[in-house]
Amino acid sequence: MLYQKNGNIVNQHIVSIEDRAFLYGDGCFTTARLKAGEIMLWERHLHRLQQAVTALRMNCDIDCIKKDKDRFLKHLANNATGTIKIVVSRGESQRGYALPNQTADIYFYYYPVSNHLTHPVILEKVGIIAETLASSFAPLKGIKTLNRLEQIMLKSMAMQQQWDEALCFDAEQNLVEGISSNCFVFIDGIWHTPDLQCTGIDGIMRREILARMRYYQIPHQVRMIGKSEIPQIDAGFLCNALHPMHIMGQLMLDQDIVQSLDRQKCLQLFDLLQLKELV
Repeated sequence: MLYQKNGNIVNQHIVSIEDRAFLYGDGCFTTARLKAGEIMLWERHLHRLQQAVTALRMNCDIDCIKKDKDRFLKHLANNATGTIKIVVSRGESQRGYALPNQTADIYFYYYPVSNHLTHPVILEKVGIIAETLASSFAPLKGIKTLNRLEQIMLKSMAMQQQWDEALCFDAEQNLVEGISSNCFVFIDGIWHTPDLQCTGIDGIMRREILARMRYYQIPHQVRMIGKSEIPQIDAGFLCNALHPMHIMGQLMLDQDIVQSLDRQKCLQLFDLLQLKELV
């Protein structure tokens, strides 16, 4: 792993215990796919960070992130492939919640991968999480802050059930997303993705796929999808910035009810939207 802080390569992975990212989760992040030395969907990731630092009222010049990215990539091989994580922390401060004035710290991480996949992944078991997602605090709606405790607990629940992933719902029993991904489902001959008015993250890949659906005139809807509609799902997939399509093979509706989904429908969409260029 290669590690950079504020444009400088750092050999020791040390963060101060007075850093607000450690104390309060006071910061934001984005995780991106690096392919042949290029950060995929970079402009979307940059826009996400701009929205986040503005919402969090952080003293962070977006041009500094751009410059740090260019410096960081110079340390990698031209054909490097893997994962890039960018973290923005408000930095060190005295005790208390009051916002300090100093410039935010910008961290870049690079994680190489040895088995880069170029095709959709099949998730054989996708469960239904009983616990509901909390409604987002309005100023932080859709912002990917450093507070991921909800996802950590949900991931633990899914692992206990031996599920590959799981679908999550809000307090009104509307479908929101996967644990670490957005979702698309095929119902009544059309693709749908949940409306994220109350909670959830409007992910990088979700935005890209919706843009491609509009461009290629693929019928689709962004709407509230009730839990009662889940048995009507004919096909579905999950997506995040690291991969455009994780196909849902089976939905574990109950301990004794398993719903097999149409994988071919997802593969056809994968080809129609030319998503191979994003993996």
